[in-house]
Amino acid sequence: MAKLSEILRERGYVHQHSSETLEEITDGQKRTVYLGIDPSADSLHVGNLVGLLALRHFIEDGHKVIILTGGGTGMIGDPGGKSEERNLLDEETVARNASAVAAQIRQVFGGKDFIEENNAKWLSTLNLLEFLRDVGKHFTVNAMIKKDIVRDRLEKESPISFTEFSYSLLQGFDYLHLNSEYGCDVQVGGSDQWSNILAGVEFVRRKEEKSVYALTWPLVVNKSTGKKFGKSEEGAIWLDAKKTSPFRMYQFFLNVDDEAVGELLLKLTLLPKATVDDVVMDHAKNPGARFAQRKLAQEVTRIVHGDDALAAALTETDLRFKKDLTRADKDQIRTDIEVGMTIADVLVAQGYAESKSAARRLVEGKAVKINGTLVDDVDRVLGKDDVDSDGMIVLTAGKSQPASVLALK
Repeated sequence: MAKLSEILRERGYVHQHSSETLEEITDGQKRTVYLGIDPSADSLHVGNLVGLLALRHFIEDGHKVIILTGGGTGMIGDPGGKSEERNLLDEETVARNASAVAAQIRQVFGGKDFIEENNAKWLSTLNLLEFLRDVGKHFTVNAMIKKDIVRDRLEKESPISFTEFSYSLLQGFDYLHLNSEYGCDVQVGGSDQWSNILAGVEFVRRKEEKSVYALTWPLVVNKSTGKKFGKSEEGAIWLDAKKTSPFRMYQFFLNVDDEAVGELLLKLTLLPKATVDDVVMDHAKNPGARFAQRKLAQEVTRIVHGDDALAAALTETDLRFKKDLTRADKDQIRTDIEVGMTIADVLVAQGYAESKSAARRLVEGKAVKINGTLVDDVDRVLGKDDVDSDGMIVLTAGKSQPASVLALK
C-alpha cells in the first residue's frame, strides 16, 4: 500500500511544507490536521475540492481531521488575494453560510468522520487586553508587513484596515486553541495561505515550545484563462446544486482543455493514479471523443452530488443534444425565465457566456439560434412570439453546446 506522502505527491497536492521532509508530517505518527473554511459565501466551489480530497486521503490513512469554520475570522476578512477592503459579515449570515458549507464537506468526505469546529466559540469571548498581551507580543509589525498578502496591498496603495491586518494573529490563536484542545499539529490550506499558516506555526512554537506543522497545496488554475477556480471569479462552479446544477457542473468539466484534464483527474477525483494514467493514454488515441473529459465530469459530479444526481445529469445531457425534442423531453429539461429578458440576459443566465459582451460576440459570430432560427440582435427581448408550438423556446449557442429549453413565466 502506498504511503500517504507518495499519494499526495503523485496527485499534485503538495506545494510547501514547514518540515524538512513531507514524510515527517504524513508517514510517522498519526496527526490531527485542520483546515480553515471561509464562511463568506453559502457554498464552496470546485477549487475547494483539492483541499477536501487531500484531507480525505489523510482520513483514510488514519489521521484525524478538523474542519474549522471561520465564524469569527469570517467577520474580519483575510487581506490575501483582494485589492480592497472586504465587507464585514454579520453573525447570522456567517452561521447560515457555515451550516450550508458543512453539509457539502460531509458529502465530499463520503460520510467519513471529521471534527467540526467554529472559531466564533472562542474568538467572540476574547478579552482585548489579554489578547494583546498574550498573543500580540509574539507578532512583530516588521514581519507582518513583509507578508505577500499584506505587501501587495501596500504596494498598490490599496486600503488595508487594522481589522484585516490583525487577521493572522487570530488565525495563529486558532492554531494554539486547537493544539491545546485536540492536540492538532498540522494546519493545511491553499498556497495563498502559506504566510498565515506559517505565522501560526511560529506562534505555537514561541508560546508553547511545541513543534507543529504547515502544509499547503497548489491552487487549481484554469490554464486557458490563467484564473483560479474560485468563488470570486466569473463563471465560478459552485458545489451547491442550486447555484450550479449537476448538469452544469458536468458540462463544465466535459469542456476542459486536453492539457488540463490529466492534472484535474488527479486533483479532483479519487481514481487511482494507475487508472488516471490509463484514461489519459486512451484519450490520446482519439482526443475528439473526449474520453478523459467524460471520465472527469462523471467522477467530480459523483463526488459532489452523488450517483443519482450524476445519472440525472447524464440523462439531461443526452436530451439537450437530441436533434428532435418531444414535448415530454422539453418538459423534463425546461427552465422558467422572466418575461422581458434579453437574448444577452438569457445567454449569461444559461451559462453560454460569462458576460453580456461575451454574449454579443456569440450573436455576432452567428452561433445563437432560437427554435432553429438565427438570432442577429443580442438586445432583443424574448416574448410570446418566440415560443414554439409546445409553448417553449429552444435556445442553442453553437453545435458543441447543449440546447436550453425555456418557458416564459
